[in-house]
Amino acid sequence: MNYKYNITGYILHNDIQYFCTVNGFIVKMFYKGEPEIQKLHKIEAEDEKYLFGFSETDCIFAVLMPKGTCFNAFSSHIPYHFGTHILIKAKSSDVNDISYFDGLEFYGETVNKIFNPRQGVEHPKYAYKVEDINIAFKPHSDYSREYDIEIKEEKIKIKTIIYTYINLNEQKNEDGTVSLGALDSAVRFKFNTQKSLNELYYYWLRFKEFLVFLAGRKNVDFGVRLLQKHESDSLCYIADGFFSGNSSDVYNGEIRKTIQINMFEDKLPDLFMLFTDEKTLPYLPFLPKNNKEAKHISYTDVLDICTAFEIEFELSKLKIQSNDVANNLYIVLKNAIKEFRKNQVEEADQKDKVFDVAFSNIQHINASLADKIYLLYERSLIDLDSVSNNELNTNRKSINDFVKLRNNITHSGIVDWGGCGVFFIFLLKILYINMLMRAGLNKNTAVNIAERKWGA
Repeated sequence: MNYKYNITGYILHNDIQYFCTVNGFIVKMFYKGEPEIQKLHKIEAEDEKYLFGFSETDCIFAVLMPKGTCFNAFSSHIPYHFGTHILIKAKSSDVNDISYFDGLEFYGETVNKIFNPRQGVEHPKYAYKVEDINIAFKPHSDYSREYDIEIKEEKIKIKTIIYTYINLNEQKNEDGTVSLGALDSAVRFKFNTQKSLNELYYYWLRFKEFLVFLAGRKNVDFGVRLLQKHESDSLCYIADGFFSGNSSDVYNGEIRKTIQINMFEDKLPDLFMLFTDEKTLPYLPFLPKNNKEAKHISYTDVLDICTAFEIEFELSKLKIQSNDVANNLYIVLKNAIKEFRKNQVEEADQKDKVFDVAFSNIQHINASLADKIYLLYERSLIDLDSVSNNELNTNRKSINDFVKLRNNITHSGIVDWGGCGVFFIFLLKILYINMLMRAGLNKNTAVNIAERKWGA
């Protein structure tokens, strides 16, 4: 979420105090000691590491120092500065340790789009008198759900929550009206074991990629709270996490056109697990980076979605009918590459990489990209028999034209869109259906979810 904040205070490192300021994600620090011993004080980061400090309001904070940073303070008048991409700030001076967390909450902004917080409010009954009008909230059991998910060989609990913020100070909005409060949705992770701050980025990134998939756009945003266990095993909010890279152009899609987290029901853990492993992670570079790009398709999107289909076809385990000519050509090429490899004298690592790529490419010689996309298209149809031959042939031709567009871009740099721009959305729907089915969703549910996002 877009916060503007400044911190003034000091960082304590190896029992030495360094005065510092944090402005956004720029950290400035310098040593205010005796000039003759300043050069002895050095901070180095062979790997990323957190530096901890106290603000002038006596709140603990931590900044992530990038790998390779070396700070040697020669003058108290020339501060050393570096950029950080993670800042942790305690919620109050009562918190005395932010070096670990037992849970995380991702909340607000785009999270509100995938889990509508209004579902926590009772629809008011018709009232004849103004004084009879009131706002009532549903019990948590009506909308909150909890799931068991295994991440990094550890079972964790994920829970959907809605928070209510009641404004008791009658704070006014910009238009002069009184603000009654706000609602925010949250997705809470509860771990069985304590996690160090070094693990924070991993869980943040996994959730962000999941959210990008649901929104169908990359400019998602959300707040992050760090939680710690109390004696009763309940989780207590102790700090906020801030991550660089967010812009003011936050996802503005309508809720009705955004995939809802409760649409997956008991398959949510299986879908989320796709995003925890690089081998199963959906390939999504073709999604718009901002709200403006959502109205356009670039030639790089064409290349990226074709790559996504290649990857999805491999993960789908679909097979293409064997072709004798293609099989024979594969054998000839494989033997030729082996023979050629014997006579090469390059470094082993370089040679192995080149030939691994060559062998990988010829394995699929009997299957064109158009064939793969068409098979994934057929797989996405609820009832193939009910689709007319004319519709199948029309879509087959459109797929062929789209692949020709990709080939023209790759080999000549020429972009002649024809009708391929409109067809791009159709391909997005096919891709999403297959990704959802890979997570174990039945075809009907997968189609309904994809239609919600990419349908008319």
